[in-house]
Amino acid sequence: ELASTLHMHRNILRKYLKAYGLERRFDELSNSDLDNLVKVFKATKPNSGLCYLIGFLRSHGIRVQ
Repeated sequence: ELASTLHMHRNILRKYLKAYGLERRFDELSNSDLDNLVKVFKATKPNSGLCYLIGFLRSHGIRVQ
């Protein structure tokens, strides 16, 4: 989305971001910590799926692969 806004190919944007140390990174989180967050999410939203879980994690500043 950012690449199209800047009218450039996504690979070129990725190259510039990497050159300036702005690579997209994922959080280092133990399996236990991730399990606990998933349990909290499932306790509050038992019928929600993966997309909502990822949104929940991102809303808490956590990016997982």
